[in-house]
Amino acid sequence: MNELPVIGKDADHPFTVAQLSQRVAEAVSKWGTAWVEGELIKFQHKAGGHAYPSLRDLTTGATISLVIFNNVLVAAGEEFQDGDRVVINGGMDFYQARGSLGFKVSAIKKVGIGVLMAEIEARRAKIVAEGLADPARKQKLPFLPHCIGLITASNSDAEKDVKQNVLLRWPEAKFRMENVSVQGPECPPTVIAAIQKLDADPEVDVIIITRGGGGFLELMGFSDEALVRVVANAKTPIISAIGHENDRPIIDDVSDLRASTPTDAAKRVVPDVVEERRKIRESITRMINIIGTFVAHQITLIQQIRQNPLLKDPHAYLAQRSDDLVRAISDLRDEMDVRLEKQATELTNKRNLLRSLSPQSTLDRGYAVVRDSKGQVITDPKAVSSGLELEVTLAKGEIKATAK
Repeated sequence: MNELPVIGKDADHPFTVAQLSQRVAEAVSKWGTAWVEGELIKFQHKAGGHAYPSLRDLTTGATISLVIFNNVLVAAGEEFQDGDRVVINGGMDFYQARGSLGFKVSAIKKVGIGVLMAEIEARRAKIVAEGLADPARKQKLPFLPHCIGLITASNSDAEKDVKQNVLLRWPEAKFRMENVSVQGPECPPTVIAAIQKLDADPEVDVIIITRGGGGFLELMGFSDEALVRVVANAKTPIISAIGHENDRPIIDDVSDLRASTPTDAAKRVVPDVVEERRKIRESITRMINIIGTFVAHQITLIQQIRQNPLLKDPHAYLAQRSDDLVRAISDLRDEMDVRLEKQATELTNKRNLLRSLSPQSTLDRGYAVVRDSKGQVITDPKAVSSGLELEVTLAKGEIKATAK
């Protein structure tokens, strides 16, 4: 028995389009249903209230087409728009007439703000833990930037505020503009591209990223992890001015300076020319006063020096010193005479005292010294025997005697 040919196996037995579509539809119908999370893009109501947007992956940007009938939207009880983060339920559906594959939605709901905020705070904690928000990483802003890179929406109030306030403070300021989407799915990639372009421009000294106020969902793009990392790693100092004072996307944590508003960013990026001129005038006044005081002091000092007698008549100084020297020599001589006279008197007194105590003085008063032949002084008559030769010393000479 001849076997029936397998359709689609070779060029002689191809599928018809209808046959292939039927097989795909049968296969897809077996996949079942699933819950899927993503971001709505290209959302708008069509005829009959139906919608055919796409659902974009929150991380990779991959998309799938959706089919949402009016009854599903009515049952959801919410208004949807581009950028809404949603969870949908349904299954894949292959539309045979056009050969298109899409996701037929049976239920749809927005992801709660609380869930989104928790995710952002978890992302913020991750960025902080990596040290990307460390104050030590933040770059110092230039005092007077040559060129300011401005990233914001085209013709936005934020753009006007920044330019107007910068030029009021410093009329010579120059801008390099990059207009981007400041909300929705296109926000992170367009801002990233703008940062990379301005960061590579050697003339740009500082970059301002700004937009006006908005709801939580509208500012979510500025908490995108890829955008936050680009800001943190930029070589050019970046000022973030997103929303108002209470708005705090993650980009604020990693930028080099957070400004509370676009106007505040303008005030931070350039000095106030009026204020700087006032400071210059005050500095010049202080310098004039300091120099004037110094010069006046030096003039007074010179006048005092010129009035010094030494400078008026140098010989008078020498004469005065000569007189002082003569007086000193005279005083020295007088003192020497007094001292010599005193010493002479003391010497005479000592001489007289010495003389009065000498043996000669005793002899002069009539006393004599008797010695034996050996020269021994005789003090005891019993030591003298008869016939002993004696020598008697008198005041004016000596005599010989014999003891009896």
